[in-house]
Amino acid sequence: MAITNATVAPRYARALFEAAQETDQLQAVSEELDSLRQVLTQNPSLLTTLTAVTVKLEDKQALINTLKSEASTLVANLLQVTFDYGRVAALPLIFADFYQRYADAIGQLDATVTTAVALTEAQQQALSAAIANKFHAKSVQMTTQVEPALLGGVKVQTRDAVIDGSVATRLGKLRAQLLAK
Repeated sequence: MAITNATVAPRYARALFEAAQETDQLQAVSEELDSLRQVLTQNPSLLTTLTAVTVKLEDKQALINTLKSEASTLVANLLQVTFDYGRVAALPLIFADFYQRYADAIGQLDATVTTAVALTEAQQQALSAAIANKFHAKSVQMTTQVEPALLGGVKVQTRDAVIDGSVATRLGKLRAQLLAK
């Protein structure tokens, strides 16, 4: 069975997270990874070039060296190790896994909130506080979406849970109960 990037990414992320935690560099490494993620997002051909079999190894190493030039030792080592072991394509997955570990460590919860109408700032703050309380989080990074089909109510989705208090869902459940009898 072949080992995929999805399989190895958590291993690299955990190793980086633990090293950053031991050296008290979690926030700095998180910020560096975010900058690196932005570079890769703004230059989609960069990752393709680093993984292409048609590009010379020396040219790829030169690109890695450029990426490492202003990086901390931990991030530079991550870049070099993923390159050396042919896992550069796993970088986005490694970043995502690291961010999740970091968010868990600082008590931050990422939540997507969907409502039928846009929320006011006060409503967003109140909902954020309620979500933090419900999930025992220190802070909530909330993304809001408007979906008129919900009719009313709120749908909250986190990594581990979905709380659907929308009118559309309630009506659907009521309809199913009526049709079942």
